[in-house]
This record gives sequence, C-alpha cells and structure tokens, in this order.
Amino acid sequence: MNLILDELKTLIEVPVIPEVRSAGQVRVLPKADLDYDQVQRYWRLFGKYPNDFAGAVNKLLPNSVKFVSYDHLNNVLTYEQP
Repeated sequence: MNLILDELKTLIEVPVIPEVRSAGQVRVLPKADLDYDQVQRYWRLFGKYPNDFAGAVNKLLPNSVKFVSYDHLNNVLTYEQP
C-alpha cells in the first residue's frame, strides 16, 4: 500500500482521453474542486514524488488506454489507444 499514490489519486483530475483510437498527449491537472490547501498539496507532491505521481496517473486511466510515458518536467502524459 502506497499512501502517497493513494492521496495523489484523490487530487489528480482524471485525464480526458478522446474516444478516437490513436496515440496522443494530455496535460495532467489538479481536480477543479480542490481548495487552496489541496492544490498546494498537489504541487508539493508533484515536485517531491515524480514516480508516485506517474503511478497515480497510470491508475486513473481507463482500461482501454495504454500508459506510454509521463514527462514530469512538462507535466504531459503520453498514451496510446489500441
């Protein structure tokens, strides 16, 4: 059990992936309904735990989407849809 990963899953907005079968990129953002302290927590965890952050993003993706890579410096998720 990874507590950081579990907390990140509650702070990260589920990436919006178009229904089109292809590869693409999308920015990863905090949930829109977070208060100021939660947004600050999101960015703090983003900076301190890049591997857990990528893992949380991967867990939030629908089963039909394949996680390809996550560019932590630019906050961009690369995915494929077979």
